[in-house]
Amino acid sequence: MSLSLGALISSHRSRRNLTLADLSEMSGVSKSTISLIETGETKRPSYATWRKIAEAIDIAPSVIINAFVDTTHHPRTLELILAEVITEGWEALVSKVATHYLESPKVDTFRALDHIDRTARDTENKRIKRILWDTIINFTRSRGIPSYLANALYERYLIERDDFARFEETYRRGKELLLYVEHLYVEDRIDYYYKMGVHANILDLHDESIDLCRLGLREDRSDSRPKASAYISLFNSCIYFGDFHIADIYLKEYENSKYADFRKNHFRATLLAKKGQHEDAISLFNVCLNETDREGRISIVVDLMESYLQAGKTDDLMLLLETEDQFLPEKMPQHPYRIKTLAQYYRRKALCLISMEKYDQGFHSLIESIKYYKHIGITTEVIEGIRLFLRHHRTNNKNLTFEHMELIENICDNIL
Repeated sequence: MSLSLGALISSHRSRRNLTLADLSEMSGVSKSTISLIETGETKRPSYATWRKIAEAIDIAPSVIINAFVDTTHHPRTLELILAEVITEGWEALVSKVATHYLESPKVDTFRALDHIDRTARDTENKRIKRILWDTIINFTRSRGIPSYLANALYERYLIERDDFARFEETYRRGKELLLYVEHLYVEDRIDYYYKMGVHANILDLHDESIDLCRLGLREDRSDSRPKASAYISLFNSCIYFGDFHIADIYLKEYENSKYADFRKNHFRATLLAKKGQHEDAISLFNVCLNETDREGRISIVVDLMESYLQAGKTDDLMLLLETEDQFLPEKMPQHPYRIKTLAQYYRRKALCLISMEKYDQGFHSLIESIKYYKHIGITTEVIEGIRLFLRHHRTNNKNLTFEHMELIENICDNIL
């Protein structure tokens, strides 16, 4: 290792046609020390010495750190280097330095884990946070340290959950924590169950959503916003399975929460619609639309569209579609459930328009639906959208335009 470090300095010095004396004068490091480093006789030159030499002959700091890390196990030095690579944003080096620090025989394993844990929490850069949590995960998984592994898996999940493009993958990765969840603090465990339950519900994994939310409810005696969200997920999943009696029980629990909002009337209308009481449902849906601001209307509209179709009120449905400027969000929603609702809206609108032989408008809406599903990484729905798009072209004897071919090609990028 030391010889490769020495060779690094020697090659840069030769490239610049510098003698040992020249480099000594430029760096402030004695000629004898430089010579010993180049020949490998100085086994562990200090980091400060290395930086002086490197800066004198323009060796990039990232290059010198990459070479230097392998020569030292000194905890304090590695901590300083880790802080530097994090500050500079050198992602490739963060994992290497953190791993080397954890593996150092000169630092207690748990002290080292605590240091990386604190560093990850104090770091604002989410990409680097994730690298640090991944480093802890890999280290503790291979050594069987479940408490630190559980915590790192939980923290990584919280970060990755905000990456909508990988929403499906994040859920699969998040499930690993189920093996170690008993090692989390109770509050974190409940939070994890609720977040995963809502996550599963958005992905239409209703069996898993019910199981996860119920695990959270089993331990939670408080009233909280996450708990209210769990009741919504349980309600939606029970509606999906046609278990309206249990759905009503969860809806009442939600209605009794101090965190219940305008959606409680929406869910009540949804339950009426699922029971076939479409006139009452339509009336309540319209009340909800009038009482809700623009950003909250899209999910109500999606369910109202379904009730109009079931009640055979296509004229009312078309009038509703003509008021898009009153319910479509002005900006991209920041919650995956609302993005999914937009995708559902455009698909439902597309099928309505196609059934009325308004093909161009229908195909445009179907493409919009596919784009929104892709935005939250629900691959199965992206593929289903493409299947519907192609099927309706075939059954209605419509040729694919080059524009549509290009759109589909772009949508398929990175989903397979």
